[in-house]
Amino acid sequence: MSGQTTARRPHDDGGAGGQLGRDLRRWAHEQRFALWTTFGFVVVNLCWWLWYAAQHRTLPYASMHTTLGAFDLARLLPSLVLTRSVFQLIVEALLIVCMLCIAEPMMGVWRTVTASLSSAVIGIAFGLLLCAGFNALLQDNAIIYHVPFTLSPLVLVVGALFASTAFAYQLWRRRILLIGYTTILVVLLYGGNPGDYCLLVAAIAGQLIGRAMAGPPIEDEAWHWQYSSSSETRRILGAIGVVLAVGPVIAATSRSHAGPLTGLAWVLSPVSVNTGKLASCMHGQITSGCFHQYELMRASMTGDLLRSVLPLLVMVALAIGVYLGRRAAAVCSIVFYLASSAITVCYYLVMPFASGAAMPFSGRAVETCVVNTLVPLLYAVALIAKLPDFSIRTKARPLHVGLIVLGATLVLCAAVYLVFGLTHAADFAPRPGLRVLLAELPGRFLPIGFLTNTRLAFVPGTALASAVYQGVGIVFWIVFVVVAFAWLNATIDYDRKAHARAEELVEHGGESMSFMTTWEGNEYWISPTGRSAVAYRVLNHIALTTTGPFGDSEEWMSDLDEFARFCRDHSWSPVFYAVHRPARDHLARLGWHSIMVGDEMVIDPRAWKTTGKKWQDVRTAINKAKREGITDVMGTYADAPSDVQTQIQEISEQWSQGKALPEMKFTLGGVEELKDPRVRILYAIDADGVVQAVTSWLPTWRDGHIAGWTLDFMRYRSGSYNGIMEFLIARMAQRMHDWDEAHPDEPVDFISLSAAPLTGLHDASEAKPDDGANIDGTVMLQHSLALVADLLEPAYGFKSLYNFKKKFQPSEHPVYICYPDSALLANLGIAIVRAYLPTLTFRGALGMLSSFKPKKADDDTDKKKDADAKKDPDSAQHDPGAQVAHQDPPKQA
Repeated sequence: MSGQTTARRPHDDGGAGGQLGRDLRRWAHEQRFALWTTFGFVVVNLCWWLWYAAQHRTLPYASMHTTLGAFDLARLLPSLVLTRSVFQLIVEALLIVCMLCIAEPMMGVWRTVTASLSSAVIGIAFGLLLCAGFNALLQDNAIIYHVPFTLSPLVLVVGALFASTAFAYQLWRRRILLIGYTTILVVLLYGGNPGDYCLLVAAIAGQLIGRAMAGPPIEDEAWHWQYSSSSETRRILGAIGVVLAVGPVIAATSRSHAGPLTGLAWVLSPVSVNTGKLASCMHGQITSGCFHQYELMRASMTGDLLRSVLPLLVMVALAIGVYLGRRAAAVCSIVFYLASSAITVCYYLVMPFASGAAMPFSGRAVETCVVNTLVPLLYAVALIAKLPDFSIRTKARPLHVGLIVLGATLVLCAAVYLVFGLTHAADFAPRPGLRVLLAELPGRFLPIGFLTNTRLAFVPGTALASAVYQGVGIVFWIVFVVVAFAWLNATIDYDRKAHARAEELVEHGGESMSFMTTWEGNEYWISPTGRSAVAYRVLNHIALTTTGPFGDSEEWMSDLDEFARFCRDHSWSPVFYAVHRPARDHLARLGWHSIMVGDEMVIDPRAWKTTGKKWQDVRTAINKAKREGITDVMGTYADAPSDVQTQIQEISEQWSQGKALPEMKFTLGGVEELKDPRVRILYAIDADGVVQAVTSWLPTWRDGHIAGWTLDFMRYRSGSYNGIMEFLIARMAQRMHDWDEAHPDEPVDFISLSAAPLTGLHDASEAKPDDGANIDGTVMLQHSLALVADLLEPAYGFKSLYNFKKKFQPSEHPVYICYPDSALLANLGIAIVRAYLPTLTFRGALGMLSSFKPKKADDDTDKKKDADAKKDPDSAQHDPGAQVAHQDPPKQA
């Protein structure tokens, strides 16, 4: 914790932007195989398109696919590198670069190449055999053997991705395997391209090859609760839910239409329904090709298509809730998917026979029924098994209201359909009876993907009948979508008593910035003993703490562990912001990563003095205040005269006017924060009663008395003399020095000038990841935060503030961000910016651009001022631009 007084020399190598440029170049070098491979893939396709375009010839897409019945390997292999559209090229190029960028750093280039090629060969050979054997088992050879198919370029790289899991730690291995296999299986079930079987086998082969290369599994000896199966299980189940929701979209865009769940594929079919043949089928006059006509008829109804899309939105909402750990979402998902399975069985095996249909379903309907039943059933069973892991409970009232609305809507829609069908039977062809209407009732609410290969009992013949026939399902699903997202956004019942307890605990003990935890916007976790607490705010599903624990100092280290468990139970990612070295070292031993984000400047009041050349600026400011008749007054905001209070507010408003960005929050206080009666204000006032500047000081308690004061609020009046801020800070230090001499039994141990936000990186060499590599992106996040600080510098003067504080010769104590998972990096940067600028809008961000200044021009100006100051030590006091307090009053962190 010992500070360093040696000033760091600012780098002149392009700043944070230059650092990020070097980061990207280093990353590109580390991923050169992935980038060159993707580049070659894109170039080959572009050259192929340009070659045929130059010759005015049509691309030979027909020669790029084959069938199992007339298999031709020479026609199949080009599809491994050639694509059919710009969209396919973009998507597959992005997937290739992502897969290889994960695999290459873990395995190296040669292992990546070996795993890719060997798994691709195995995948193609055994994948096609698996496809033929699987369909032979289902006695579906006639269909699958004549389906034209291609191979995906992903077959070449998916093996490398799955092989890399053998070199990864358990957390990433589990993520890649579960989500990867789920995605492949959903593509296979909904798409049905025989090439998808090759993708599956290549992934399995890659995993086995990777294990053979890596040997025994790598397990981090620091495998702790932050990688808990509870939190990770919720996230994986949520991701699988999203994959299941987008499955029908895959079916709709599939060119093969051979998967068991391809009902939506008819949406894109160029074939129109043959009304004459459809009528003959429905009257039992013919049987050949009828189910094809039924599916085309369903797909031609706009309402039926919309009814097939709306459930996907419900599934997405429920999946997001599962990902966030909402117990209500998990229970609703269980009910939803169990009901889907039950209705599927009922629709395929019960209702057709109850309606008296001679041929209720086609030969493939059993297969469709089995898959449509098993997929949601298995997901529901997995949620039931892991239901204890979902501990976030939504308030009961929104749940009850939503259930009542859903039930009433379902009953009302069903009643409207049945009553209209009975009273207007002539509007349908053929005329349905009650038994037929009841048998068709589930079909009015099910997506058409569930109705594949089933008989169409009747069709509407009038516009009104069509509106009722299609509309009842649409109304129900629209209401379901609204209710699902309302549940997702329903408030969580937090313990509001925690705030009052936190207000008490901050006076029992804390660190220099602990008082900031009492500010508005924080939530509180109270330790099991009730003797300590942690303040936090949830942003982007990250629980970002406001500094470290406070209260009983003996519990602070255990609080770090317990708070992280609390976040795990709520599906949040814990991040400790602005913590000191003891907390950072404790978390590092548990495998956490950390980033230094600032230096806290601390003054020892007992050693305060202003003698010597390095104190020239401070002495000049004090002497000038005496000459101007300016004195300092210390007290609380409430005790200050009303005209002083008014002037303080005017000064703050004056400071805020013309700012391109809104006032910052989080660890930066404003006028409202200095009104707390425990906060002291120190203001400079002249002989005419005009307040020239004001500062606020936050208390820190230890052993029942105030042990330190932390600088927060700094404002000056426009036109006040240069050096006014130096005067106020020097007077605070002198006051505490005098206090310590007069009250040795209640000493003030420190005066903290706090730390300017996002100024912890002064040189590229200070940005280093914990593990000595750059794989987890820590260095890039550090430099990204430094770039944000550079962009905000013209508006807030963070770096100028940092240099300003060094005039008081403080000791420097580093503060850190600590986080458990490198997957948080991108989200973490956004959360920090949102914490400091919660009201920033896109328009405000654009306005910020007007405040940017060319860096080189600023550097040249600073160098000139430094040279002038060396010639005349007092010149800085007379140059309005020399003092940061007058150039742009600095705020404190």
